Amino acid sequence: MGKQLVTIATFDQPAQARLVQNALQEAGVRATVSDESLVAMDWLLSNAVGGVKVQVWDEDAEKAVQLLESRFGEHGEGLGTDVTEEEFAAAAEVSTPEDGDTSALPLPETEEPEPSIPAYESRDDYACRLVFTAILGLIFPPLTAWSTYLFLNAAFGVGPLSSRGRFNLWVGGGMTLTGLCWLPFFLYFPQYYLGYW
Repeated sequence: MGKQLVTIATFDQPAQARLVQNALQEAGVRATVSDESLVAMDWLLSNAVGGVKVQVWDEDAEKAVQLLESRFGEHGEGLGTDVTEEEFAAAAEVSTPEDGDTSALPLPETEEPEPSIPAYESRDDYACRLVFTAILGLIFPPLTAWSTYLFLNAAFGVGPLSSRGRFNLWVGGGMTLTGLCWLPFFLYFPQYYLGYW
């Protein structure tokens, strides 16, 4: 009969299962965590699937259980549920990274970065959206106000305008002008436009 995975512990939180897995692997026992992603996506499913499971090979089960009881207590008291923020911060400052692992090294102190300003959209983007909005503006004239805004950004915005953008600007501008001609009729006589008398 081949090897089988045996569940030695279940948890409601994936972080606790990872702590146990790391402790077992430090002791030389191969362990795996199952149903972690499912519980992390929707923690309400934890009871349905039996929680996040820590599993080891059946031949290592007794050794793993003894190791966990000695490390975390018989009922898992040492899994960090009663650790305060100060104790956690002190433990993080004392810990040193392994050789070659620079991800845990403290970052050099620098000034606080300035908030990033979102990049402006290119004139070509405005021109492309102008055509689509202008077509919708012919169907529903109040949208011509938005297509006018897009036209002004595409025509007088910052940056270059490609030949395709210039074509979109002319086509969209013409349809926007047509929509602006329809707008007063729509506003003053909506019953004719919407089809009721």
